[in-house]
Amino acid sequence: MVEKKKHPFAQGQFVDLEITDLNHRGEGVGKKNNFTLFVPQALPGESVRAEISVVRKNFAIAELVSLHKPSPHRADPPCSYYPGCGGCQIQHLSYEKQLEWKKERVTEALRRIAGTEPTVKPVLGMRNPWRYRNKAQIHIGMAGEQVTAGFYQQQSHQTIDITDCLTQHSRNCEMINAIRRAAGEYINYEAGSATGDPLPVNRAGIRSSFTTGKSLITLIGPAAGESFDFKPLDPSPLKSKLDKLVELINRETEHPPSGIVFYQPGKKDGHHFTLYGEPYLEEKITPFHYRISPRSFFQVNPGQAEILYEQAAFLSGKPATAYDLYCGTGNFSLYLSRAAEEVIGVDSDSSAIKDARKNASLNKAGNIRFINARAEEIPDLLLEGKDPKTVFLNPPRQGCAQGLLEAVVRAKPVRIVYISCDPATLARDIARLQQSNYAVATVQPVDMFPHTSHVESIALVEKR
Repeated sequence: MVEKKKHPFAQGQFVDLEITDLNHRGEGVGKKNNFTLFVPQALPGESVRAEISVVRKNFAIAELVSLHKPSPHRADPPCSYYPGCGGCQIQHLSYEKQLEWKKERVTEALRRIAGTEPTVKPVLGMRNPWRYRNKAQIHIGMAGEQVTAGFYQQQSHQTIDITDCLTQHSRNCEMINAIRRAAGEYINYEAGSATGDPLPVNRAGIRSSFTTGKSLITLIGPAAGESFDFKPLDPSPLKSKLDKLVELINRETEHPPSGIVFYQPGKKDGHHFTLYGEPYLEEKITPFHYRISPRSFFQVNPGQAEILYEQAAFLSGKPATAYDLYCGTGNFSLYLSRAAEEVIGVDSDSSAIKDARKNASLNKAGNIRFINARAEEIPDLLLEGKDPKTVFLNPPRQGCAQGLLEAVVRAKPVRIVYISCDPATLARDIARLQQSNYAVATVQPVDMFPHTSHVESIALVEKR
């Protein structure tokens, strides 16, 4: 009988160790007794004392207790909610070193997963890496008798009640505070009514435009059937409650939002309708103007998005046909339209495609055609365009399906421009393309999310 190997650590145990690296979540990595430990808020080169909090078969997580030797690159986080809030992971690392680490993340993923070492250029960062986010998603709840509105704590579903977030547009923070106060007023109002109904929303999405200064709020209710249900064409019982909340939100802010909509998740698209004002927001990413619906994807950092799109458009060359797969609201399709004879944008989100068509019309781009379909379902479309072709890929975090990459290869584009928000799935898809006689020419990372562990990369992939 084989004796079971005893785990070297136990929960609550204190350890002293040297931090040698950061993992993909921005946690410090150290080894003790040939066993890997992850220590959030610890940096490479530091000697630390930590307390074991989670024990797993092959690793443990430890909470930083004290620093024996701090890193010269350690920064003093200016945010009072850090590190408990789950929004940022590396505020304690100087911004210069954040950019260096993100470049190494991309380089190492390509080396380890794709077996290639192309030129990875320095990460394009921000002059002022604060107040860059145009979108916030908050959770609304109760702590005792007090309403809370904020973000989840790190690795939990506990809400941190916030009044300000230094990465958010200041108008977003104004709306968060208005929603909290309005929710409190609503509960007080209902407490004196005959029904005493609870708050009809548990989340809210907020977008604020850097161009117009206007805000758009999406109030989000529980999934249909959980707390209350209604028919989309006859929402009057719920709408009277929401109208009261809208009235209170507008009363509680110095700059009322330009629009408030309600969304109740469902099995398919859920139910949504406009409560007040305009159900869209306008934004500009030079030189184009965009109209954005509440549920449509749009880059949360418009300033860096301009740099991202300019770089990607430059790498796309001057194709006869450019395919923009996962095109969203047509952000990049407009940039491609300046160089390509024809642009074909594809996205599965019907709301995004509707916005994309409006955006093309708004910017008088007549050489773009948008198609509402899953990118994986259009292999024949990829064969239609004129040569030379460029295929632009901007998939979600999980990367591209194998079938889509095979269809792209069959179309024989001279260039594939791949924008990725995850170095690991980028490297995996690059490895697949390399098997079809394509190779990475260059990679340009762009820092879209300062103070977080995320990094965006543009990879130019060409036929060998």
